[in-house]
Amino acid sequence: MNVLVLYQSRKGHTRAAAEAIAQAARQMDHAVTVKAVIEVRQEDVANADALFVGTWVHGLILFNVRPAGAELWVPALPPLEGKPAGVFCTYLFHPHNSLSKLAAMLEARGATVRGQHAIQRRNPGQGAEAFVQGVLQAGTP
Repeated sequence: MNVLVLYQSRKGHTRAAAEAIAQAARQMDHAVTVKAVIEVRQEDVANADALFVGTWVHGLILFNVRPAGAELWVPALPPLEGKPAGVFCTYLFHPHNSLSKLAAMLEARGATVRGQHAIQRRNPGQGAEAFVQGVLQAGTP
C-alpha cells in the first residue's frame, strides 16, 4: 500500500510526529512518502492508497483552539476524493476539538477519515503504531 503522510509544522514537533507515523507504516511493509502540506502535488495524492494529515494546535489554552492554519492550507490541497485518511495533531496543553475540525475539513475535500490521533508534542512517537494500524485496517474485511 502507498501511504502519504502530510504535515504542517512550525517548530518541528508535527514533522517529528509525521516521521513517527511514517516509520510505523514502513514497519508494516507499506511504501511511505512524507511531505509538508505546501509541497504536496496532485500526483502525490493520486498515487496514495491512504493519507495521514496533521498539524499543530493553535490558540489559547481554553479559547479558540484549532488546527493551525488549516483554514488556509486544507482548501489548497489537491482533491482527496475517496481517500482513506487519518488526522493527527500535536499539542502542548490540550487539543480540544482540533481533530474533529481538521477531520471535517478533510471530509469536505472528499477524504474518508478513519481515525484521529492527538500527540503530546514532547513525545511525537506515542501511539503511532496503533494509530497507523487502526486507520489502515479500518474498512477492510
